[in-house]
Amino acid sequence: MAYLIAKSKAESFEQLKGLIASFDKEYSVLKSAQYSEAQLRIDFLNPLLKTFGWDVDNEESKTQFLRNVIQEESIDVEEDDTITKKNPDYTLRVQGTRKLFVEAKKVSIEIEKSSKTSFQTRRYGWNANLGISILTNFERLIVYDCRHKPQSMDDPKIARYKNFHYTEFLNEFETIYQLFSFQSVSSGYLDDYFSVTENDTITFDDFFLKQIEGWRTRLAADVILNNIDFSEEDINFLIQRLLNRIVFLRICEDREIEKYETLKAIKTYDELKDLFIQSDKKYNSGLFDFIEDNFTLKIVLNSNTLISIFNELYYPESPYDFAVVDPTILSQIYERYLGSKITIVSPTEISIVEEPEVAASSGVVPTPKLVVENIVKETLNVLFDGKNLEQIEQLKIADICCGSGTFLISVYDYLLETFTLAFLDAGITDNEVIYQTASGSFNLTLKAKHTFLLNNIFGVDINPYAVEVTKFSLLLKLIEHENAASVNYYLTKYQQKVLPSLSENIKNGNSLVDDTYFKFDKGAIADDEKLFKIKPFNWLSEFPFLKETKGFDAIVGNPPYVRIQNMVKYLREEIKYYQDKSSGYIVAQEETFDKYYLFIQRAIELLNTNGVLGYIVPNKFFIVKGGKTLRSYITTNGSLNRIVHFGVSQVFPNRSTYTAVLLLDKKQRDVFGFKRVRKIVTEFVAGQIGYAEYNNADYTDKPWIFVSKETEEVFSKIKSQNVIALKNIAEIPVGLQTSADKIYIIEPESETDSTYKFTKLKVQYEVEKAICKPCIYDLTFGLFDTVKPNAQMIFPYNIVDDKAEVLSEQIFQSEFPLAWEYLNKFKDLLSKRSINGSKEPKWYQFGRSQSLTKFHNAPKLIWSVLSTKPGYAYDQMNIQFTGGGNGPYYSLISSSQYSPLYILGILCHPVFEAMVKAGASEFQGAYYSHGKQFIENIPIKEIDFGKKDEKQKHDEIAKTVQQLIASKASYKSVYIDAKKAVLKRKHDYLFGSLVEQVNALYCITEADVTTVMNDEMFIAEINEE
Repeated sequence: MAYLIAKSKAESFEQLKGLIASFDKEYSVLKSAQYSEAQLRIDFLNPLLKTFGWDVDNEESKTQFLRNVIQEESIDVEEDDTITKKNPDYTLRVQGTRKLFVEAKKVSIEIEKSSKTSFQTRRYGWNANLGISILTNFERLIVYDCRHKPQSMDDPKIARYKNFHYTEFLNEFETIYQLFSFQSVSSGYLDDYFSVTENDTITFDDFFLKQIEGWRTRLAADVILNNIDFSEEDINFLIQRLLNRIVFLRICEDREIEKYETLKAIKTYDELKDLFIQSDKKYNSGLFDFIEDNFTLKIVLNSNTLISIFNELYYPESPYDFAVVDPTILSQIYERYLGSKITIVSPTEISIVEEPEVAASSGVVPTPKLVVENIVKETLNVLFDGKNLEQIEQLKIADICCGSGTFLISVYDYLLETFTLAFLDAGITDNEVIYQTASGSFNLTLKAKHTFLLNNIFGVDINPYAVEVTKFSLLLKLIEHENAASVNYYLTKYQQKVLPSLSENIKNGNSLVDDTYFKFDKGAIADDEKLFKIKPFNWLSEFPFLKETKGFDAIVGNPPYVRIQNMVKYLREEIKYYQDKSSGYIVAQEETFDKYYLFIQRAIELLNTNGVLGYIVPNKFFIVKGGKTLRSYITTNGSLNRIVHFGVSQVFPNRSTYTAVLLLDKKQRDVFGFKRVRKIVTEFVAGQIGYAEYNNADYTDKPWIFVSKETEEVFSKIKSQNVIALKNIAEIPVGLQTSADKIYIIEPESETDSTYKFTKLKVQYEVEKAICKPCIYDLTFGLFDTVKPNAQMIFPYNIVDDKAEVLSEQIFQSEFPLAWEYLNKFKDLLSKRSINGSKEPKWYQFGRSQSLTKFHNAPKLIWSVLSTKPGYAYDQMNIQFTGGGNGPYYSLISSSQYSPLYILGILCHPVFEAMVKAGASEFQGAYYSHGKQFIENIPIKEIDFGKKDEKQKHDEIAKTVQQLIASKASYKSVYIDAKKAVLKRKHDYLFGSLVEQVNALYCITEADVTTVMNDEMFIAEINEE
């Protein structure tokens, strides 16, 4: 029977039947020791992979970088009584990205009982940071959960997720298909299901990070104990270099460039220094440079410290196999590692302290590898389009906030693939440039990889340790796929050291601060300590080729997201410079901005006229007022090329950061591509992105709203009528701002005629009713609800002629002694608040003076700022609430003849709610903001109250809304299901009538409503954890 690549689940099932029947028929022969693993792969395992949709033989003629299945020769090697292999038998990939390994054994091996084979399978999967790996001899198919760190003596049942006997394959087909089929794997099932680390698991990256952090602590403690006169900067530099050298050499061992267990054989620091000196003769690159590093060879280190670290790098103390570890994973581990540093507590004590900026943002979270790869691919695809090989060789690509080098590794990977395919397409077979491997694939030579690394890749970072790690990461990528033979050939052939120096490519400096800083701060030239911190960076001096190229050809990366509050706190000197006009930062001239604004402007400035920028940044600036200058700068100084909007899908694990990928360039183009991604793995990472086209001319400094052309036509039709902006007929005030809600807001447990009794911090208090106002606090309500207070607010003011006057201390104490006594218990806390709006503030007044009289005898709408649908409620009871610009509540008070009920009737219409959502900030759980800036410009149909027919339309809508409010109250007051059903139908009828009235008012058709509701923008989000 010929086995084809199954294209459907039904085909898979039928082919599997035949394969099982063949195996069962020949079972006794297959089970013999003479039946080899190699033959099993041909007869059964290759067909099994095809049965589940995997293109084993590359029938689709994909390039070597995109093949779905990579097969390796099976070469067993005995190591300490444990069988290992140089490579997994099968690597299953999607779009060139590893998804799982499949290890093969011959049928005669009882793999379900073999600790050696299970350890080997788990070891590969764990080191590669994969969710699962599969061990099979066809008789059994065993799935291992690779989030569990393997130990050599583990029972084979440890971390065993599933164990299928071939006689169970058909009954368990659905489960096997989900775990193993190309269709399921490419849909992101494994990424979703096995991405979360459970309590009893530890992935490779978490374990290795924990180890290198431990090594750093032990080495630093040893250095400070046995050496003197080290500054914090010295000791951080020293330990970073030591760890880089040790890890590099250990990786070279697993890649068979160095002899295995070379490090493990070392017993003293003198022996390690000798190894470093020998390595310098072989590798160079700055990694083993003892001219720049003039104190590593002079220090004293305890031998036991080194021996313990080296032992932890090898089996059996650790299951490392760096041959399958992706350099990007190592780079991301180091990025997290760089979030803290060594500090000297005393002459004999050190501590590891998180960087303040990192602590403020809750730690470092690297950009996921798959997202990095796709940003780089999207950016460089645009850049490389239409260019020949010679032109590509001249391109200069940079990351100006390179961190640990994750983006630059991906750029390098993309370049190596591009050059390999370009050479093959051009018929270039010069073995000084490209060669064919034993497996039939093609690799660039070490010499060629040197050339492209030095010619094409550049980076800058303000953190000197990040610069070291970036260099280290790129060098690891350089030696990927190399072995002792290729390294020795290079040394002999070219009489050059193996690794190039990257000192002219990756530099330490402040990408955002240039020589204009010396004009801004004339005293800086004499203040070296300040310069060490700020690190002004002259781009033309550091990268002289920019004078000729007029800029970089591409810039990629993930710039830091630092809000202005944290910049003021941690970067006080810098932020003054950014806000000064001499800096040239247009995007910093708003009251509110973020550090990534500056990186976008600087990156655009550094691009040449044909350059492309690819960044992942928060998408909030698309629509908020504070993003106006950045929107203006982008659309004035370049153009949008593509935007990938992630909506509420979370790119960064354990973060609530709402992001988008921006591709910008300086070409004048009529249209740009836009894609709203709901599921990252399947829509962004896998395959090509389908972009919708939008007109660049429509995107200026105004909020960037992305709806379909059909929806935009509906919105435009509404706006073209006789309308007025909501803000012109109504106020949308924030709530009262006490700056201490937990103190001023009380929840009475009982009351007397004149007082409320309540508990705070387990202490009972009593205050006068006359100083309190009814309020809502942490209350949930919905559309058409009549709001009722659930708390009381202590209000230390008198309202006189619509003005709020804070009570004098004398009146407060004499008329409200209980409240005075209560607040005095918290005087220290209240006195620490920043109080605005008063020349001589009293410690007990509210933190802000806004809205103190807004809700005095004025009917209003109240709603929660964050909600998944319209939630406007009505209040006529002067209920108070708290809240600033971000809520939790907002209100609306009519400042004209327009009834708030009329306004409510329009705001709750689905098309107008869609207008709000289209321009609002979004949050997980399908929530979006109903803040003032997203509500105030809703077009309200203008009414000429002197015309009877127009006033009648206004009044009828207000009346219907009043009926809906009453209907909602009736519905909530009954508990019998039959009555509820009747009232629900009544309410639905009234709401339908309201929609028809608003439709008629604005000439909205049912087709218009359907168009808007079917817009991709308004379909409920798919949350992706």
